[in-house]
Amino acid sequence: MNKILLPSVLLLSLAATANVSFGQLTNNGDFELGDTSGWQAFLTPNATFTITNDVNGGSFAAVLDNPDPAAGAVIKQANVGAGSVSPGDQVRISFAAKGSGMVGGVAFAEFFSEIQGGGISSAEILSGGPLQLTDEWQTFCYTATAGSDVSGGVTLQIGAITGAATGSQSTVFIDDVSMTITELATNGGFESGDTGGWAFFPGPNTTFNAVMDPNTGTFAGEINNPDPAVGAVIKQANVGVGVVQPGDTLNVSFAAKGANAIGGILFAEFFSEIAGGGVSSQTFLGGGPVALTADWQTFTYQVDAGSDVSGGVTLQFVAVTGAAVGSFSNATIDDVTISTTAGTTLNYCSTSPNSVGTGATITSSGSPSVANQDFVIEANGLPANTFALLFVGTGTTVAANFNGTMCVSNTCRIGPILSSSASGTLSRDLPDSAYTQFGCTPPVIGSQLFFQLVYRDSIGTGGNWTDALCVVFGE
Repeated sequence: MNKILLPSVLLLSLAATANVSFGQLTNNGDFELGDTSGWQAFLTPNATFTITNDVNGGSFAAVLDNPDPAAGAVIKQANVGAGSVSPGDQVRISFAAKGSGMVGGVAFAEFFSEIQGGGISSAEILSGGPLQLTDEWQTFCYTATAGSDVSGGVTLQIGAITGAATGSQSTVFIDDVSMTITELATNGGFESGDTGGWAFFPGPNTTFNAVMDPNTGTFAGEINNPDPAVGAVIKQANVGVGVVQPGDTLNVSFAAKGANAIGGILFAEFFSEIAGGGVSSQTFLGGGPVALTADWQTFTYQVDAGSDVSGGVTLQFVAVTGAAVGSFSNATIDDVTISTTAGTTLNYCSTSPNSVGTGATITSSGSPSVANQDFVIEANGLPANTFALLFVGTGTTVAANFNGTMCVSNTCRIGPILSSSASGTLSRDLPDSAYTQFGCTPPVIGSQLFFQLVYRDSIGTGGNWTDALCVVFGE
């Protein structure tokens, strides 16, 4: 049997496939192609949507300028993730923006769940109202929930809206736009009606097609291998590049049914890929052949990523036949998911200059893991031996306060009063007990919390704020 499986492993290392980074949905979200491709623009008569070198990061950003009164100019990442976003998925959205509005001009960010053929199943104004833009770049961070029907994907829309009075104008600079889902598989439910997102390595007569015989939804994928002594392969290849980390635990699930004869079997294998070729680990899910029957069954596994996942991870199904004439392997597969249980962190908002430099920044160490209980908030760039308070919130704001900007809302203060070191650093361990001791709610898997420190300073109003940290907690 090893001689039959060996070619599938070799094919794995030779396959060239597009990378999917943690379910990244945007196309040219950072404008680093040097143009606005991947974006749709619906402009008013004199509005413009152009590339600029005034960036948050990289070489390019974009600016949407609307000088027309009583009008809305809109840009959007439209209908992305069709076939990979599922109803109820948590979609993590972030972008950098700055801008200005005059005489009633404002900017909005909106998220829509699209229905194939037209219409939406949900709509959400991110931040609950206009974006609070300044003339400095800020990063905005949100988690939105996909609606009950996302057959047409999801849409992120940025609008520059003007008031009715003459002279009203809205200008928005935008950069580093990201929409991600925790699901790594692309078209794992075959709901795009084809096998897009899958790599296929057939035998001479093997077929792999989307079929209307699903476990859920409308479509599933069927691989049929009638060739003796051959291993035919389908795979979700090199997914999660740059996001899945060594040792991360991933959840792998799929539904399957099928029929085999005269030595035909189906294997499910999971690989941790090394960029440039090779693997750091490989696992037979279930330890051997998948026990198929004529009825749908759901198979669920947890698997740890290997020591090197610079090339992402791969889930592959191998329909293997025996040497005897008449051997075949047939499998129908549906609802394939590969999801990471790890949490994420993202800095947002802007720090402000203080008495010792350009401003204090917040960072973290440990992991944003509910189980590990080792998450630590850290800060640097503070004045020496100064006092600070740590706030955690469930929302964001942009509000001038002291010498800086408060960027966390719906807050709870986690004590005690902290003191920076002689070098202007501090840290605060955050096990669950740190929250409950001060009447704050500890995180649960999937929750999004925002952290920021306010501290005493010797200039101006006597106080200032760090930038802020958006944290989504994993297992």
